Amino acid sequence: MRTPVQSRSEVSADRMLEATLALLAEGGLPAVTVAAVASAAGTSNGSLYHRFGGRTGLLLAAQERALGTIEAATADAFARADAEPDDDRAVALLARAALDIFVEHRGAMRAFLVEAPGAPDHAAIEERSVRSSHLLARTVTGWLRHRFDAAAADAEAAYRMLFALGASQALFTDDQISPGPLAHDQLADAVARAVRAIVTEGAAQRAPKT
Repeated sequence: MRTPVQSRSEVSADRMLEATLALLAEGGLPAVTVAAVASAAGTSNGSLYHRFGGRTGLLLAAQERALGTIEAATADAFARADAEPDDDRAVALLARAALDIFVEHRGAMRAFLVEAPGAPDHAAIEERSVRSSHLLARTVTGWLRHRFDAAAADAEAAYRMLFALGASQALFTDDQISPGPLAHDQLADAVARAVRAIVTEGAAQRAPKT
């Protein structure tokens, strides 16, 4: 039986998107050219233009795929944290998930959050990245306020710390950051303790004095 044309087209588009994300991981935005993606995906320049309209359309589609995956992974992490009755373990789950997500999607995060802003013709890419970051911010701060009765400023500070540490994982390798060794799990546990301290100490300070 012959493969339907639509199915073949989707497979070809999928290969182009995977090739784009792989090139981003290897060399960032400058590595993504129409010719490089077509070659890596085993297709033609014309097929890429027909499917995505050009480099910008391709990057937007690859960004949507990467950020969609990240947003789904974030939602899954919060579902698991909500199901965990122990507060310390719940925060540890989220801290580890946050760092894991940034590491796993290092190339896409670096390209779309750091390289794209301010670059010519990348306004739509920057706008989508901001929407994703704001969604993550609302999710994290909302959960901290609901679970720990954290003040808005404390929840925001905790989120910004998580985001900054996660971004450092996306931008740098461990040996670029420090010569001292630190296991990924040890970093995640330390981050979890820091987040817990921010929200619980802030709540304690606001509690009525007896």
